Amino acid sequence: MSEIVYILLPVHNRKEVTRRFTGCLAKQTYHNYHLLLIDDGSTDGTAAMVRAQIPSLTVITGTGNWWWGGSLHQGYLWLRKNAASPTDIVLIINDDNEFDPDFLEKAVEALRSRPKTFLLSECFGRKTGQWIEAGIHVDWKQFTFEHASAGKPMNCMSTRGLFFRVEAFSIVGGFHPLLLPHYLSDYEFTYRAGQKGITLATDPSVRVRLDESTTGYNRVEDASLLGRLKKVFSRRSAINPLTLSMFVALACPWQWKLMCWLRITWLSLSNGWKLLTGKTGGGSSR
Repeated sequence: MSEIVYILLPVHNRKEVTRRFTGCLAKQTYHNYHLLLIDDGSTDGTAAMVRAQIPSLTVITGTGNWWWGGSLHQGYLWLRKNAASPTDIVLIINDDNEFDPDFLEKAVEALRSRPKTFLLSECFGRKTGQWIEAGIHVDWKQFTFEHASAGKPMNCMSTRGLFFRVEAFSIVGGFHPLLLPHYLSDYEFTYRAGQKGITLATDPSVRVRLDESTTGYNRVEDASLLGRLKKVFSRRSAINPLTLSMFVALACPWQWKLMCWLRITWLSLSNGWKLLTGKTGGGSSR
């Protein structure tokens, strides 16, 4: 019998975005899947819409405070109680991804020859068709995040179309919803997987298309100082110093922790000066 693919799909008030996702899912040539819709407090009828389209469905309902890491941790807890076989497959994916009808079929086939592997979908722009991502190399010495390449091997990943077996989930464990509720929860999770002996890989036949207009903000442009500060310290901010510091605490090797924290402090001071002087911007190392 073919493996069940458990699809962990966190959603929050993006009904039409989610509708495009479920439209792709309903067309899959691989039918042995079960969708875990992790609906973190949606008020726009998202869950009802998905129920009408996808028959093999479980809805896990939150109150709006789970964010990405917390939502995925709820999926992890559900799988611990309900997944029947360690050889079944988990897919973590965003609702702003679209994919071809053979997406699940190709991923299942690719995983069959790769035990204890995290398989990340290659990501392309939905509108532009341009390549976006297929794995990340974090350089702790410099505290930078770059696309993996021959000289910079992949040691962490996003969770944007990430396949692995239930057994691997048991080995790696869940997420840290209180410490890393949103940004960098994916990098910490996949970096931890690599440290526990899980192979991180991609396959050119397994790909998704990202709606670039739906991603979070990495810049802090705003008319007021208070508004800019709120954006910097938002859970959606890629330059939130609290998030960066917690990521270092959880994932960074001990010999580089202090250096990384110093770099975060310098980044925070630099961004703080820009806010005080009214300069916009505030880039991210990610």
